[in-house]
Amino acid sequence: MSYGQVVINLFGGRSPLCFTVPSDVSIHQVKAEVELRAAIPIAEQRFTTLGGKPFDDNSSVFQESNKEFVTLNLNLRLLGGKGGFGSMLRAQGGKMASQKTTNFEACRDLNGRRLRTIKEAKRLADYLEKEPERKRAREEKIQKKIDEGLQEHPAKKCRFDDNKYLQDSQEIIENVKNTVAEVMKSKKPVSRSSKKQSISALTMWDDVSDDASDDSSDDASDDGVSDNGGSNEVSAESEAETSYSDYTNSREGSSE
Repeated sequence: MSYGQVVINLFGGRSPLCFTVPSDVSIHQVKAEVELRAAIPIAEQRFTTLGGKPFDDNSSVFQESNKEFVTLNLNLRLLGGKGGFGSMLRAQGGKMASQKTTNFEACRDLNGRRLRTIKEAKRLADYLEKEPERKRAREEKIQKKIDEGLQEHPAKKCRFDDNKYLQDSQEIIENVKNTVAEVMKSKKPVSRSSKKQSISALTMWDDVSDDASDDSSDDASDDGVSDNGGSNEVSAESEAETSYSDYTNSREGSSE
């Protein structure tokens, strides 16, 4: 009978188990040996290859190609959850797929130029090509503003709703009119008869002054200047001046 060596990697950082078994040993017999050496129940043991392939309890440990040495991984059977982990993986996979980069500007073309540089050169060429259009649009905009500023805009109709102001203004105007009317009524108008009387009085005094001046000149030539004649002449002149001032005042009153 031939024998082979089995190496079992334990979990939790524990040192692996290594023992020699017959070449026709089964997985169930290896589990019994592990239970004796590591005190792990057979029902909780689960063996897999290094690639993760599980073993059945009745399957042989050694393969036909290799009957001298084999390495197994020991895992524990744990209680399962309610599931849903697969849906989480699918959701995360969708997000990861959607977050794939689409920015290839740092890449280079066959000539060794970066794609970012090529795109920037194209954008600059397009900008310079459209520069005359932008300049013409700016000039048209400025000219439009100038034309609008030179145009005479129609006056806006404003509605005045301050009724109190209108009422106060009307009252002030009426009061001013009434005051002016009362002042005009208080002044006595000069009648035409008074004007005629003043004119006739002035004319009469002019005649009297002329007669008095003639008499005084005669007396002075014959008998010399007398005191009575001089006093009469002065009184006549003063009366004439008084009548003339009255006439002037009456004319000014009538003109007002």
